Amino acid sequence: MSGTKNLESELFAEIRARIKEDDVTAPLRKGPYYYYERTSEGKEYVQHCRRPLPHSQAQVPPSVNDVMPTGDDSLEHVILDENVKAQEHEYYSIGAFKVSPNHKLVAYAEDTKGDEIYTVHVIDAETGALVGKNLTGTTSYIEWAGDSALVYITMDAILRPDKVWLHKLGTEQSNDKLLYHEKDETFSVDLQASESKKFLFVASESKTTRFNFYLDVSKPEDGLVVLTPRVDGIDTSVSHRGNHFFITRRSEELFNSELVACPLDNVSETTLLIPHRESVKIQDVQLYSDHLVICEREDGLPKITIYGLPNVGEPLNGLQGGRAVDFLDPTYSAYPTESEFSSSILRFSYSSMKTPPSVYDYDMKTGISVLKKIEPVSHINMFPKFTFVFFET
Repeated sequence: MSGTKNLESELFAEIRARIKEDDVTAPLRKGPYYYYERTSEGKEYVQHCRRPLPHSQAQVPPSVNDVMPTGDDSLEHVILDENVKAQEHEYYSIGAFKVSPNHKLVAYAEDTKGDEIYTVHVIDAETGALVGKNLTGTTSYIEWAGDSALVYITMDAILRPDKVWLHKLGTEQSNDKLLYHEKDETFSVDLQASESKKFLFVASESKTTRFNFYLDVSKPEDGLVVLTPRVDGIDTSVSHRGNHFFITRRSEELFNSELVACPLDNVSETTLLIPHRESVKIQDVQLYSDHLVICEREDGLPKITIYGLPNVGEPLNGLQGGRAVDFLDPTYSAYPTESEFSSSILRFSYSSMKTPPSVYDYDMKTGISVLKKIEPVSHINMFPKFTFVFFET
């Protein structure tokens, strides 16, 4: 391949020239901080950063017009610099970066060999000091169960995620509590936190079946509770808000999915919110304190619809109306990203053939969208050595 060295160098230089190396992701407000990632020219990895909100701003509900403060009372703090960590290893990848509910600790999953077998570290978010001992031999699935416990997943000999564990900070990993063991080799388990952060959801799935458990993070020692049972051919995904679980259910008959809700204290009593439709596919559901966001696909295009929800404690008998998010172009890609549960702001990514990848904040009460970030487009001639001749036929 020695004869291609010059071409390789030329291609690499052109590809790199198209990348904005000094960059910052769109900051996301979480509690009293803005969190974001920073990349720097000449460095291969990101810095995980945050800035505190001034006390006066922290008392005001988030707005789509908010801008991250950058003054002396809101200095940038680098929580974790992957470039520094990567210097010790030939390979380096972080599979999860999770801030504790009180924002004092961070748990991150680190792979230093490329085999996707992770080690979980817990550090002080301010000092970077290690808290407790590392958890070894894990997947990248980790979630906080309160401020002093973690739930994580390990794998079997063939690297199938099969066991779910509860770890209390300051204790030995050998003393961790086994919450669930999936013995069926056609199934694997995964883990996610509810948007409300009040529950963790553990799912076990095969190619055609998915069922769920929930864990109350206020009392994790009580263990997992069945939310949707194992039924062959039924695929369920779950969310939470107030005194209801929300369940997206798919099967051979419900191939585009339906959405139901059930009370926390009676999961078998479901209310149909969105029926199955042959021409519209439910792809995702996001819950907020006052809103329900449905991500669908219709006529080949993504669609995001916002529904207002009754006050917590009031009956949930159905959904009233719904506001669709308007997009600029006739064909596009759009999908929600992480947002703050307690706010009325939906964050989504958007792009099209003529619009570069962009990030918007959408006010679910007013319908106003505000652009938060757009990827720059390099005006480099992609074909400098070619002449194009067009013939009329």
